Amino acid sequence: MRLSSRVPPLLLTSAFLLLAVPSVSSAANLPLGDGPGGGIVGGSPEAVVVMGRSGPIASWSSSGGGRGPTLTCAYYEWGGGLPVLVGGIGAPTDPVPGREYLFGCVDASRQMVHSRLVVYDPGDPFAGVAAAERALDEARRRLDLPLPEPALNPPGAQLVGVATWLWVDGPWQALEATATVGAVSSTVTARPVEAVWSMGDGTTLTCGAGTPYDPTRDARDQDSGCTHVFSRSSSGRPGGSYPVTVTVTYEVGWSASTGAGGTLGTLTRSTSAAVVVQQAQAVIR
Repeated sequence: MRLSSRVPPLLLTSAFLLLAVPSVSSAANLPLGDGPGGGIVGGSPEAVVVMGRSGPIASWSSSGGGRGPTLTCAYYEWGGGLPVLVGGIGAPTDPVPGREYLFGCVDASRQMVHSRLVVYDPGDPFAGVAAAERALDEARRRLDLPLPEPALNPPGAQLVGVATWLWVDGPWQALEATATVGAVSSTVTARPVEAVWSMGDGTTLTCGAGTPYDPTRDARDQDSGCTHVFSRSSSGRPGGSYPVTVTVTYEVGWSASTGAGGTLGTLTRSTSAAVVVQQAQAVIR
């Protein structure tokens, strides 16, 4: 974090902010933090707690299970262009809407990672801290990945020794969700990368979306890279069928209007269907 040469570093010990303040004529002339949102150093936070004189004001914890820092923040009185000191120590205060305060955050090692002057808005008690990450959490919650729709040909019962075509019905495309916190928006994007078919007879196939079979075309003019041949009927199986499951894997990433972003790993969605496989009967004339 860059600090003005006129402003020494701010240090928190326990619940107090120790302020060594030079002479300044106006709080408006005191640049704190990096840019309009203040600077965060040490990685994107995974949790933020805002403390007041009477106790916690607000808290947020990422649902992503990351390993970023936890920030402890507080509002401090700022009057007449100088901090309001009590015996040289400024204690956190319970902020009043519309009033200006010094807002500071420390990490787990008590190092100051964020500081800026703000007007308290109860609609955003975090004063913009971790806005991209908080928007990411909401966008992730809004992301709606549909269950895959398994499709097979021949339709209905399958035949021993006859290739079964497999594909996933519906669009095979990236899906997005966006959320906004204050002036910051974050978008989560999920792209399907593979479909894994568990055929219920011990066979597993890894495919893409697969190729739909077109009954209006000659079978000799069509080809699929995702087929399976059952070698036994399902008559002796529980329920007289094979439990066929298709699992679609999505690669997930995110980006924010601040320029932040990255990968979020993978998500999967699965659907199962009972598939009857019959033994083809020879017809003797």
